[in-house]
Amino acid sequence: MEASASPLPFPRPAPGAGFLSSLAACLALALLAWIALLPGAPPAPALPEAPAWEARAMGHVRALTQAPRPIATAANARARDYIVQQLRAMGLQPEVQRATVRKSVVYFFGGVHTSIGVVNNIVVRIPGYRKDRLLRPAVLLTTHYDSGVATLGAARAAAPAAALLETARALHREGPSANDIVLLFADGEHVGGLGAKGFAEQHPLARRVGMALKFDAAGSGGPLRLAGASGAGRAALGGWASAAPEVGGSSLAAELSTLLPETPRIGSLETLDAPVLLFANGERRFDAERAKDTPERLERGTLLHHGDLMLRLARAYGEAPLPGGREEAHSWFTLPVLGPVHHSNSLTWGVARIALLVLLGACVLALREEGAGPAVKGLFGVALILLAVRMGAWTQRQELSTAGLSDDYGSALTVAAVAACAFLAALYGLRRVAGVQAAVAGTMAWALVALVLLTAMLPGAGFLFAWPLLAAAAAFALLESNWAPVQAPQARALVVLAGLAPAAVLLPPGLREAWLTLAPHGLYVPALFIAIAMLCFSGLLLALRAGQLVAACMVLALAASAALPRPAQSKVEEAPVAPNRLTYFKDMNSWRAYWLMPPQPLDAWTRRVFPDKDKPSVYVDVFGWNSPRQWHAIAPREDALHFPETYILSSSVGKLRYGRFTVRSKNRAPHIEMWISGTKPLRSRLDGKPLTTGEAPWWLSLYGMEDRTMEFEIEAKPEDIFAVTVEERIPGLPEHLLPPRPADAPPLLPLTGRTVSTDILRFY
Repeated sequence: MEASASPLPFPRPAPGAGFLSSLAACLALALLAWIALLPGAPPAPALPEAPAWEARAMGHVRALTQAPRPIATAANARARDYIVQQLRAMGLQPEVQRATVRKSVVYFFGGVHTSIGVVNNIVVRIPGYRKDRLLRPAVLLTTHYDSGVATLGAARAAAPAAALLETARALHREGPSANDIVLLFADGEHVGGLGAKGFAEQHPLARRVGMALKFDAAGSGGPLRLAGASGAGRAALGGWASAAPEVGGSSLAAELSTLLPETPRIGSLETLDAPVLLFANGERRFDAERAKDTPERLERGTLLHHGDLMLRLARAYGEAPLPGGREEAHSWFTLPVLGPVHHSNSLTWGVARIALLVLLGACVLALREEGAGPAVKGLFGVALILLAVRMGAWTQRQELSTAGLSDDYGSALTVAAVAACAFLAALYGLRRVAGVQAAVAGTMAWALVALVLLTAMLPGAGFLFAWPLLAAAAAFALLESNWAPVQAPQARALVVLAGLAPAAVLLPPGLREAWLTLAPHGLYVPALFIAIAMLCFSGLLLALRAGQLVAACMVLALAASAALPRPAQSKVEEAPVAPNRLTYFKDMNSWRAYWLMPPQPLDAWTRRVFPDKDKPSVYVDVFGWNSPRQWHAIAPREDALHFPETYILSSSVGKLRYGRFTVRSKNRAPHIEMWISGTKPLRSRLDGKPLTTGEAPWWLSLYGMEDRTMEFEIEAKPEDIFAVTVEERIPGLPEHLLPPRPADAPPLLPLTGRTVSTDILRFY
């Protein structure tokens, strides 16, 4: 039996009319979702002589990936020299900007991590042809050339750097643009983006930048997408939309990617007084160590797309009048046929307010006779259904997590289809208890809650629910208006189709973006949130009389299956050359040296390094009870490796405990790591300049200090006894101390493995 709430008024249709119109509307929605998920057509390449371009670019990639090239290392310097030589051979005049850069990060638990590094950026300016070019903003194209300590960085750094080299060649050969074009090959990207920070804060050309374009990679393949934007509004995003409309991306994926620790970011370029756009590819993801980031794995199409996109954007922004200054933040996404669309984030809130008013009006029209009772039933009934769906999905959390990590989406597709059908079945049950209007109003009310939460937490993602909710609420209000032309079954089906069309176009791609962005890293909850909120829009299907349950379940199951696409059969990849995970650890306090290695199976060679061990264990005598389990063995002492040169200049206790000391690396270590244990320093200084000014845990990363003497001052509570650990970290190992590696052993990545020299200063 139906509840006392009268259903939406239906005239008596001809037999079968309601079923056919409902089926047509559902199939049209499924077709819209399928079209929205189709990949865009590849662009016509703009590169001159693409085969020769690719050959030159791959030559650059191979030259840059001879070894890992972290900041301040010899391999980093060789890569820098190569880029400078190539630019000079083109007839350009590169400048190496050497700058000392500092960056502090305050963590949620209160710790302060400070990175200080000497960066070496390569800067090239290609002058424009306009006489007033010095008064016009310049265009900045940037990438980085350094890599992590255990990766060749072929896709993450070498490919964009190679493409930027060839873009410089093409721009120089074609002649100047109206605006100056500045090319930046940044250093120190993998230690907090220190190179970009040094350019933005210290280089004179940074003040002239009116548009910045950054290129990076999160995988070894796939097309580039607009992966981030800062201070980019109508002018900046309009240039992207007109110059490269086939380049996809959405502000939803950009917002979600900020949840990942290792992902391309705009970083310190946000401090420029200019819009910044970040373009990156993300297919063929790296492993945790990025050992798979090799030239052999790099897709040539991705390399070509880097160069093609750089050249097209450089031409477009190089000729465009750049307004200069940052713009209001915008959301962006792609629509079928229309291509890239963007609007301000403030408009999202405006749409949400209008949707709220329209929904309130629809509820007043729908429940004007029955009062608030059915509305309360609908609101709480839908809440219980959503909670049940969420709990059901929670029971499948292991399958969802495994599906994301393994790129096997079969389990996720099954969970999505079953959840959609269960939700629709429960919603039709609620319809019989509370009435059609109450059930529809309840689903839309919770969609509004999802919109507010999403927009408040991720402003660039609010568009995903704002436009679908406005359209659905307007359709609901129109159906409740008793307007005669919309009461026929065919007309009602058209109204429902129009009301759900934005949801069909936006939500499946949004669900796919959320899944593909985060699920491969084990984070499936945001995609689950979007999927559950997506179900709320199905409430409007209750307005269709014939075949409601079957048709609705069909369209939602199809949409869920399309939104989580099954991956193409991937080719079996050869195992990459593994990094050497050995560490040679020379300890001042024990006056000994050790071989260390994280837990992993021993092969014949490492078994000779750790002959007396059958499993990893905690080495309490040197590293303490709280240290991780690891392989460890006594190693010969290498006398050519110096301990950190440290001197305690002052240690006193009064109202505060005060310690002053110096640190110098006689090894000219590229990386020095320091931390304090036993206290939370109240204040600290380096060479008289403040490091920290509040009580907090403290650690410091220093890069490129060479043999400079640094003076530190620490102030702590008088009752605290603290220690300062100093670790010099040098790439590579003393190979002559290791047993010979068998000729048939798998090769190891050059200049991996690590040499550490350490000392501890204690202040009593």
